[in-house]
Amino acid sequence: MSFSYDVDEYEDSSLDLLEGQDEVDGEEFEEGELSFEEIDFEALGIDPGAPTGAKPGSEEKVLMLAARYAAGVPLWHERDCYEHGPSEAMARMAQAQAQQKN
Repeated sequence: MSFSYDVDEYEDSSLDLLEGQDEVDGEEFEEGELSFEEIDFEALGIDPGAPTGAKPGSEEKVLMLAARYAAGVPLWHERDCYEHGPSEAMARMAQAQAQQKN
């Protein structure tokens, strides 16, 4: 099976929002130069090389990913939390309550 398509037919010039503009939200910029807010991860107590118990999608996890990206280290640590459900403590508590009822 082969696919054939022309990339030009999918281009949408309306998506080039910054092209030809000299300012964004009232802030002037030069070509290829946009400002962004630097975050001092060290001051927040975030160590990019350490695993995190933060759940995926949480603000803490997103900050850790940003810190790792800024530090140039791999985004994922093998000992990071990958569980989306209740924490282990909640699971143990529910299990203990179930055992007490029996």
